[in-house]
Amino acid sequence: MKRSLIFILICASGFCAGYLLGVPFFKTQPLPSSSRQPETVENLGQKFSTLASSEKKQAAPPPKGQKPAPKPAAPPNLTAEIASLSLAEVHSRLQAMDGMEATAATDEMDQLLVSRWSKLDPIGASEFAAAAVAEGGNPRLLQTAAAAWAKTDPAGAAQWAATLDSPLARDSALGQIFNTWSATNPLQAAEAIFSLPMGSAQTIATSAVARNFAKANPASAMQWAESLTGPTQLAAAREIVNLWSTSDPAGTGAWILRQESDQLRGEALRQLAGNWVSRDPDGALAYSQSISDPLLRSSFIQSAMQRFSSMNPLAAANWLSTDAARPHAESLVGGVSSRWAAFDPGAASGWATSITDSNLRNKAISAVSTSWGQNNPEAAAGWISSLRDPKTRDVATAAFSAQMAKTDPATAAQWASRISDPTQLKGSLQRIVGDWKKVDPNAARLFVQSSNALSAEFKQKLLR
Repeated sequence: MKRSLIFILICASGFCAGYLLGVPFFKTQPLPSSSRQPETVENLGQKFSTLASSEKKQAAPPPKGQKPAPKPAAPPNLTAEIASLSLAEVHSRLQAMDGMEATAATDEMDQLLVSRWSKLDPIGASEFAAAAVAEGGNPRLLQTAAAAWAKTDPAGAAQWAATLDSPLARDSALGQIFNTWSATNPLQAAEAIFSLPMGSAQTIATSAVARNFAKANPASAMQWAESLTGPTQLAAAREIVNLWSTSDPAGTGAWILRQESDQLRGEALRQLAGNWVSRDPDGALAYSQSISDPLLRSSFIQSAMQRFSSMNPLAAANWLSTDAARPHAESLVGGVSSRWAAFDPGAASGWATSITDSNLRNKAISAVSTSWGQNNPEAAAGWISSLRDPKTRDVATAAFSAQMAKTDPATAAQWASRISDPTQLKGSLQRIVGDWKKVDPNAARLFVQSSNALSAEFKQKLLR
């Protein structure tokens, strides 16, 4: 972990004070155990080397059938030892670590030392950790220190964090400070949000407050969210919906639909749909029919089906055959088919070709062909070649060639040339050759000139 000028100044001032008082700042004080040897930089380095080497021994794969060994943690005796260090000893050990190679063991040691520092001097620990984060250190250190400071002076901690130059350090600290603050006094924390800089600082603090506010008093949290506007209102609503929808999704939906903001209603309903359908697909999809606004109802169903078809594509496909799904089937069938094909393209293709409505069938076949072609082009090509119906094969070929054109335009053009429908043939080749000419005009021109499947007139059009 990189060290900062702040740490150097802290150490220098401590050294001077210690020198004047006759006690050097970095002198190691005896620990409670009478048998313990005084700590030295060499001893400390040996301890870290031991931790690192023990960690490396875990790298070998375990024997077949045996569970991998758990990730090593700091030895309990070392954890207890650090918990009893004085502030001067914490500073000394952190300085001894300066320049060491970053490993899981040294990161864990940093965390233990900063945690101890936070108990003794949360302000100093926060300043040290913030400087470290600004230079690439682990934000977890700052969160530990900031939480400790917020327990005793949350307003002071928030005021300090808001002035940090590093956006990452600022937002990491503020998120933890407002989480700690709002756990005990959400109203006071909420009032302090708008003293922060506009942007991510306010939205991160709002999310932290809303999360704890909703746990303690959902009704008050909703009233508070309604008093907000813009990004802060959306941030608060996300947390409220996430928490409340687990116990009362219908009540959450009713609250969302009462909100004046179109953006809040849209975003919150989409979030509710995903949360609800994960636990109760039938209940979520049945609720969608009670949403009177057709645009909001469609948006809710789209979000629900996106999550549903990722969880259980067969059940999602079956729902598309219901009366409730009929008005939305055209916009849903492609997504359901694509996500199903990612898991089981054979089953998805069989379902797609069985759809009786020609428009829906073509959308499903196109989605399956695209997904399958992306994941396994050889198998997809075999499936397309096996299709007996010319119209179905043309739809699958057009989608497959469009997918192939992203990585292999020559093969894509060859496949597109097999399309029997003249309109589809011309449309596919115009797109493929047009994009191909931008990256390799000579190869595209050679293909067009040498093709026997194209008329002279169409060749001239492609070569323009």
